[in-house]
Amino acid sequence: MNVLVWNCQGAASKVFRRTLKNYLREFKPTVLCLLEPRVSGDNANDICFALGYDEWLRVEAIGFSGGIWVFWKTDIVVQVSNTHPQFVLLRVTEGSNQPWNLSFVYGSPDYILRRQLFTDLSQEGLNFEGPWLSIGDYNSVFEGPQVTWTRGLSSSSFKAARLDRALCNVEWRMLYPDASVTHLPMVSSNHSPLLIKTIKTQGSGVSRNFKYNAAWTSHPGFMNFVKDKWNIDEGLEQAKMELANDLLSWNHSTFGSIFQRKKRVLVRIEGVQKALANRPRSDLIKLNKKLQKELEEILNQEELYWFQKSREDWIASGDRNTRFYHAATAAKKANSRITTLRNNRDEWLTSDEEILNHITDFFTNLYTEDMRESRQIGWRRSFPTLLEADRDYVNAPFSALEVKEACFDMAPCKALGPDGYHAGFY
Repeated sequence: MNVLVWNCQGAASKVFRRTLKNYLREFKPTVLCLLEPRVSGDNANDICFALGYDEWLRVEAIGFSGGIWVFWKTDIVVQVSNTHPQFVLLRVTEGSNQPWNLSFVYGSPDYILRRQLFTDLSQEGLNFEGPWLSIGDYNSVFEGPQVTWTRGLSSSSFKAARLDRALCNVEWRMLYPDASVTHLPMVSSNHSPLLIKTIKTQGSGVSRNFKYNAAWTSHPGFMNFVKDKWNIDEGLEQAKMELANDLLSWNHSTFGSIFQRKKRVLVRIEGVQKALANRPRSDLIKLNKKLQKELEEILNQEELYWFQKSREDWIASGDRNTRFYHAATAAKKANSRITTLRNNRDEWLTSDEEILNHITDFFTNLYTEDMRESRQIGWRRSFPTLLEADRDYVNAPFSALEVKEACFDMAPCKALGPDGYHAGFY
């Protein structure tokens, strides 16, 4: 689903409508919002009809300031929850997905009215819950690296700020972890249109490499398993590969899914406690205590899992706030994903296949050139050979602790995978 939001600063001009129709053809937004259209009455109705959307609503401007037009297609179900001079609040449902809240905002240039906006635009004030995405021109400068508004015709009078943005709460970010916001070029207005994409882009089909799971170390049989499976008769790379395959099988057959085990234990605890409420028995009391301890271990494993993925260095000991780490992981993945690359001909590559081919060709050519140069300088004569004692050390078996530390340290220099993380060991 695509959402396009634009402070057009006047929707009556032919230049604006020509530009808007181009954006509609290119991005096909399911929901369109125009801010500060500066048109009302029959003229506004004619423009709305011409855009070809199934449904729309308008909050009329007060004089020449403000105004919010919202259009949507019948592919989704939209309920109008609240209208306000400075915002519109909608309830959006896409098929069988969880409903979420969507607000479009035009903050008044007047400071007093804008303060009232931030008072009125809150979940407590509007009395709603759940995922929430809020987009628009807040007329307030938040922290951020890119501008969305400019003014001035010369360097001395030029001004710029980031007035337009999309904000969401943790619930919405977890509902759409791959969502993105793009600032489109400023055309026919001195505000950038905002394009929000909620649908995950198709991956490139590259298989994911093995990733070490820090939660495995909490299992009592993990270290012995590593000792038994480490092949001292193989070279380092082959031994690592075999151990990785064995760990994946062990994870499936023995360790299991943390989240499924947590669900099963919670169900068992609920059943035992219901039985205890009806008829207290010593065996049920012992079982309840055992399940409580098992749940504590699972929660610790879950904490390790999300901590490893979110890569936060300041985790508080004993903190079970895994919901935050889940959201942090989703945000980090979205920010680190490579979505566009520019090739040597100054052309922007946007598809996953084009980006993958470009990266592959670049490094293939790079290392081919390096190998040619290395042959010319005779690099093999530039390095000493290993002593016999060094060879014995390299081929010596690793202790379980060394294997564990090596798993954390191994991070080969490879391109980012489709999930935004380095391919290789963690």
